[in-house]
Amino acid sequence: MLKMKNSLILLSLALLLNACSQFVPFEDQRREAGKQTPVGLSTNKNPAICYNPIWHDVEQTKELADAACARTNKRAEFVRSDAFSCRLVNPSAAIYKCK
Repeated sequence: MLKMKNSLILLSLALLLNACSQFVPFEDQRREAGKQTPVGLSTNKNPAICYNPIWHDVEQTKELADAACARTNKRAEFVRSDAFSCRLVNPSAAIYKCK
């Protein structure tokens, strides 16, 4: 019984530590398998960065948006922020336009 309890505690800690890494902002580039068209909010001209407003500011997403726009030799300009349009742990999306 004690060994099982210790195993459950260890597993819970491992899952908790893994969950913390999921709060990192990311570009929403979801695509369907085998297709080139995006399903997520992000496009080549309008990158969308998913973030959690509890831990990150919209300004902190600018670096990721600039990296996405750099693929087309442009810079990112903030357009708007959408709530509850991404994953559960990163619910907000910062929408940028490449100029």
